[in-house]
Amino acid sequence: MRGAGLPVEAMIEYVKLCQQGDSTIEARMLLLKEQMETLLEQKAQIESTIKRLDFKISRYEEAVKTGKLTWE
Repeated sequence: MRGAGLPVEAMIEYVKLCQQGDSTIEARMLLLKEQMETLLEQKAQIESTIKRLDFKISRYEEAVKTGKLTWE
């Protein structure tokens, strides 16, 4: 699942379940929980990438000051 919200297929499924009434509450909840899990995984990946990028930026900032790029 990609994107900020539910993917199109999941949105269609969610709408169909809503139209079927309260007997689908559990299925809707599970669909939303799956989306939450996907988003949390994406968040972890983004946070990891930000951490790596922040490290690289800090090394370049130091290189601008010292004239030498190191990865220590």
